[in-house]
Order: sequence, then C-alpha cells, then structure tokens
Amino acid sequence: MKRLKNYKHTFNSCCVAGAIQAFEVNLPPLLFVSFQDEFSISITGLTALITLTFIVQLLMDALSAKIIDKIGYRTTMILSHAFVATGAILMGVLPYIFPPYTGLIIAIVIMAMGGGLLEVITSPIVEAIPNQKEGKLPLLHSFYCFGYLLTVLITVLYFLAFDKTQWRYLAFVLAIIPIANGIFFFFVPCTTLNEQRGESIGLKGLIKNKMFYLFLILILCAGACEQAISQWVSYFAEKGLNLNKSMGDLVGPFSFALLMGLGRLFYGLFGYKIHLKRILPIAGIGCLICYITAVASNSPLLCLIACALCGLTVSITWPGTLDVASKNIPQGGTAMFALLALGGDIGCTLGPSIVGYVSDASSLGLKGGIATATVFVIIFVIASFVLMKADKSENLKMLNEIKRSE
Repeated sequence: MKRLKNYKHTFNSCCVAGAIQAFEVNLPPLLFVSFQDEFSISITGLTALITLTFIVQLLMDALSAKIIDKIGYRTTMILSHAFVATGAILMGVLPYIFPPYTGLIIAIVIMAMGGGLLEVITSPIVEAIPNQKEGKLPLLHSFYCFGYLLTVLITVLYFLAFDKTQWRYLAFVLAIIPIANGIFFFFVPCTTLNEQRGESIGLKGLIKNKMFYLFLILILCAGACEQAISQWVSYFAEKGLNLNKSMGDLVGPFSFALLMGLGRLFYGLFGYKIHLKRILPIAGIGCLICYITAVASNSPLLCLIACALCGLTVSITWPGTLDVASKNIPQGGTAMFALLALGGDIGCTLGPSIVGYVSDASSLGLKGGIATATVFVIIFVIASFVLMKADKSENLKMLNEIKRSE
C-alpha cells in the first residue's frame, strides 16, 4: 500500500488516537467494580491504579520530547498504539497468571506508557498540518470525549450481553482499535512543527517565558478538575445510587463524556467566533458551581446531574489552554506540548487520587474527596482571570503603540 497524500487522513488518524487515549485512561475505572468483586481490591487499591496510570503518563510526558526528537513523529505515534494494544491484552491475561493486583499493575503501566506518548504527540502533529483552519486542536480533543463515550457504550452493551466476570474479553476486543489505527498511521503524511513554524525556542526559551507558567497552572488544574469527577463518577453511580453496572455507566460517565464532547465539538466548529480568554473564567465558575452542588446536595440524583454538567464546564479548559498557549507562544514547539502535557497529567494524577484517598479516610465518603478537589477549580478560576487581565494589558500596549505611530 502506498503512502497517502491527503492531510485529512492524518487528522482523522489523530482523532482516532485521541479516542484511543480515552479508552486507555477510562477502561480500568469502568471495570473497578468487577476488579473489586473478583479480586477483592479495596478503594485504596483501586485509587492506586488511577494514580499509577497518571504517574506513568507523567514519566512519559517528561521523556517524550527526547524520544520524539530521536525517533520522529511517525514512529512515536505507531509505538504509542502498540503499547496501548499490548497493555489492554495483558490486562485480561496477567491477573490470571500472576497475583491479580500485580498483573493489573503491569498491564496498566504498559497501557499508560502508550497513553502518555499519545497525549504529547497528537497535538503537535495536528498543529503542524499545513494550511489548516481554526479550531482543529479543540476538535481533536473532542474525540477524547467521544472515545470515552464509545468505551462506555461498548462496555454497557457488552455487560448487557455477558456476565461482568467476563470483562477480560472486552479488553481483547477494544485492543483491535489501536492495532488498526497504528497500522493506518504508517501510510498518512506527517510533518513537524519545526518544518512549519521554524526552529522552536526550546526548553530554555520556555523557562524564560512568564506566560508559559500561567498556562502550566491552568492545564494542571484543568486536568485535576476533569479527572477528579471522570474517574469516580461510575463508582459513585453504582455504589451511591445502587444502580446496576449498565445503568450506572449510562447515567454517570456516559453523560459526563457526552456533554464534554459536545462542548469541545462546538468550540472546534465555531471557535473562531469565541474569545477564548473570556470563556475560560466562565467555564471555571461553572465548574465550581457543579462541584459545590455535588458536595452540598443531599439528593444523589442531583449530585449525579452536577457531575454530568461538570463535563460541559470542563470541556474547553484543557484544549482551550493548549490553543491559547500555541497562539501566544507559536515557537514553543514539541517541548511546549510535552511540558504542558506533563503539567496536565500532574493534575490528572492529583485530582482523582486526592478524591480517592480522602474519600477512604473521610466520614463524608466520596463527597469529602470531591470537596477537597475543589481547590483546583478555585485556582483555575483565579489563573484564568489573570490570563484575561494579561490579555487586556497586551491590547492596551498595542493600542498605545498604534497611537504613537500615528
């Protein structure tokens, strides 16, 4: 088969890669109750699996810039798919060969290695596509949500047809997707940011840029706000509302992912009409309202609705931060995307881990954990207002310069 020449195929493959990343991150939490019932794993043990996933992704984020420079965009993309597929297959095999928890840890580490590389490599590949329209980056990230939706939907349909003790075969079926997309990406055109925008400013240049630290704080809090709810909403629906597995996933993670995906899709299609730096504070305030409702309400159903609406409020926070960073630091290059992914994954690690550990120790249970994670929402709101104020200052400077020139 010959190499394809149309960059639409490149973008489509990256979108599928975004969906695969969602499968890698969210499949294990969807199986938490099965793990708990079959292997007698505690909430703390399940929390440790989430923490491990994001710690491994953190390590891959930190190493990815050097890895990508050495082996290139295409090889990195294909390798990441191979890791995810291998990890998914091993997740259904190793718990029955080794001690179950050890087997799950090994499989999840391998999956997370692929997820970490995917998280870094897809955004610069899309940003490097020549002559692209506005909104491609948020559109790319909307496929993480739709991948999450697809993972939940396939899981629901699977467990309607089969007993939850047969969960391992679901992992085998889903492993087909990264295998197929990894093969497809070998044939699509692929260019780099350096080829499109010139030499990047590198790590030293980023460290000297004050705005970069603001974007780092924003994406860290965005990751924490998103995953603190996302990783625990399935468990909450089953245990808190006493719903069965299928119904719990539909009203919990499915609704969260649907609203998050629709939010990102809207921005991807109409983002050129939106002043993003003004939208980020609004999104943060909306997220804060959802968190407070989930914690303060005595109605389990209202808590679940708040968790679902949280998906809409956080939809723009991660891709929006990347989009603004890319426009404000156009020479940031792959290193900038790698470091922002690192910051985002720190948030993705801290958010759900804090929720899990505090929930296990608190008399309030999951509500106590979510209440603690509210600190990330508050920091995001403050940082987004700082960004908006910095933008106004820049506009005033430009106006003053124009008046002086006149």
